[in-house]
Amino acid sequence: MPKKISNKQYAEALYEIAGDLSGDKLTEALKKFVAVLSANQKLKQAGNIIKEFESITKKEAGVVEIEIMSARKLDETTLENIKKSFGQQVEAIETIDQSLLGGVAVRTEDKILDGSLKTQLNSLKQSLV
Repeated sequence: MPKKISNKQYAEALYEIAGDLSGDKLTEALKKFVAVLSANQKLKQAGNIIKEFESITKKEAGVVEIEIMSARKLDETTLENIKKSFGQQVEAIETIDQSLLGGVAVRTEDKILDGSLKTQLNSLKQSLV
């Protein structure tokens, strides 16, 4: 039974194939890639594969993607300070989650740094129980 190929693996393959190409060569490579997706019945997953491809491209370029979650809209100075703590090239998405009550949680590709009031209260509750 053939091994199933993940969207991320398709995106990595596209990155390797298309990395240095441009013009007609890039167009031809993309046509072949779409043909492979079609043959493997993955065309419906093209949007997810493209998202994975964009993520790989940004990572290779040294861009860090983060999601900043807070109970209310943060001011620009606070947002910039959070971004600076992650490096030079940061793309941030700000999400409002009133259930956090206060504070900030930041999600990166592989970590969640949670300084929210909700988490602190839950920790206090656990230590008292």
